[in-house]
Amino acid sequence: MTGRDVNTETAWAEGRVTVLRRALESAATSTDGVWGFAVRERGETVVSVNGDVAMRAASTIKVPLLILALQDVAAGHRELSDVLVVPGERVGGAGVLRLMPSVRQLRLDETLELMIGVSDNNAANMVIDMLGVDDAAARITALGARSTHLGRRLYDVEAMRAGLDNVTTADDQALLLGLLGSTGLLPDDLRTIALDILGRQQFNDRIPAALGPDIVCRHKTGELAGVRHDVGILEFDGRSVVFTALGSGLTDPASQSGGTGVAGAVIATAARAVVDIARSDSDLLTQSDL
Repeated sequence: MTGRDVNTETAWAEGRVTVLRRALESAATSTDGVWGFAVRERGETVVSVNGDVAMRAASTIKVPLLILALQDVAAGHRELSDVLVVPGERVGGAGVLRLMPSVRQLRLDETLELMIGVSDNNAANMVIDMLGVDDAAARITALGARSTHLGRRLYDVEAMRAGLDNVTTADDQALLLGLLGSTGLLPDDLRTIALDILGRQQFNDRIPAALGPDIVCRHKTGELAGVRHDVGILEFDGRSVVFTALGSGLTDPASQSGGTGVAGAVIATAARAVVDIARSDSDLLTQSDL
């Protein structure tokens, strides 16, 4: 969905932009650590708060992997029905394939579903192996995400010890999702598949947590110890607004373990603010909040 014919300059009048920036700046300083936020609509940046700060990508690196895999399908290099071999030696972290040793192969479309929906790290590594680390890294840069770097497979301990990592920024994630949500990057059928896959995300305790049923959220989470991200596309009122939230250096117990804790509240509150301010009357904002 690309949304109705929205004039971004009018939709995000000065009053709205100022209030949104204040809201995201407040969210960025509401906890410890570093927060980066970005909002885009119709190919233009609306607000960026620390959006250029590079952070460990965690599972948000799976967003460009999804795009690249579907670009290969569009180019005729792959088919969604292609069969990929599941690695015999499986990594830990999120996902289900490490718990299913009898599953030896998957179709590409099934692999992409697992990579996004349950953030399966083994599925992501299957896609990385298919694309090649170096080639994928170069293609991500070519998309315009110049601060995003794929340096290794997920849970590659030796590569991590060698100093290789996957990094991204809130601005880059917003750019990638904005490209995915617009026409041109992928044929319409494959773009719909990508958006539907993101819409079947199973971890919904961040961006969607404070949103109502009238808002469609297509998103991808990411987390490591001290890292909590969520990046997505919000569809409401005929519009498609990209919102990305990256948090790093978080020290609360939940963020250091397997929970979401305060980070989830920060992201959910910020996402709600994006929608509420986008829907508000800019004249009222100018008079009452500036």
